[in-house]
Amino acid sequence: MAEGTEIDERVDLEEDNYMEEIDDDVEDQLDEDGEDDAGDAHAEENVEEEYEDSKTEGSQKDQSPEADRTVANTEPAEDEQKSTASVNEEDKEKHAQLLALPSHGSEVFIGGLPKDVIEDELRDLCEPIGEIFEIRLMKDKDSGESKGFAFVAFKSKEVARKATEELHSKDYKGKTLRCSISETKNRLFIGNVPKNLTEDEFKKTIEEVGPGVEVIELIKDPQTPTRNRGFAFILYYNNACADYSRQKMLNANFKLDGHAPTVSWADPKGTPPDHSAAAASQVNARSSWKKLRPLEV
Repeated sequence: MAEGTEIDERVDLEEDNYMEEIDDDVEDQLDEDGEDDAGDAHAEENVEEEYEDSKTEGSQKDQSPEADRTVANTEPAEDEQKSTASVNEEDKEKHAQLLALPSHGSEVFIGGLPKDVIEDELRDLCEPIGEIFEIRLMKDKDSGESKGFAFVAFKSKEVARKATEELHSKDYKGKTLRCSISETKNRLFIGNVPKNLTEDEFKKTIEEVGPGVEVIELIKDPQTPTRNRGFAFILYYNNACADYSRQKMLNANFKLDGHAPTVSWADPKGTPPDHSAAAASQVNARSSWKKLRPLEV
């Protein structure tokens, strides 16, 4: 893999920098997504459930017409309640799985690995630094040979930072390693937000979509404080939570007060100075990795 290949930009989570640069960020994002008031979204289709009448003449005994109506009205309601309960339980389980994954900043990129390195050797290299959640040694899909880099997810961001300090520029089997915090994204841009939507209403809707919401910035109209400017930024606990919610909000059935929002990854603010050489070597490998493990929603 060429080190000069296009890299994923890093998300700057410094709140002060975020607020200072928000106007530039908004202009760039709106250039991509277009005007937020560019027409009403398609109305959500209303689907009526139809229940078949299961009466069969002469086959039912000791049932009055009133009893028949009671059975017909009760059973579908019970089925609907069971279905809703099942969906809610599935959502809760999925949310718990996403929150059990390491937080943003807990994964490191390790480049410059020998092509013959195996996962067990990589584990032996990293495990003394701290507890490991997962290792992804990237391999060529045709030859099965290592591409010379890997992603190691630790249980905490503190351990990940320690790993970058200990492994960056380290000599390993005749190679010089490059190590930096992995280039995952955990911030979304939401456009076409109804301008009369309040902060509390918006927050309630977003938090119901998926887990791990940490910061919601519904940008207010400076001229009319009771209205917003039609867009927002949402910061999530990790990439998995952000991607789960992103896919949910991209569904045609998802609406904000009747409007279909535009949803995309928020543009990063820049790259922290630490280990810039290692960061420059991080090619679009994260996209390749995600293809190996598609997120189920």
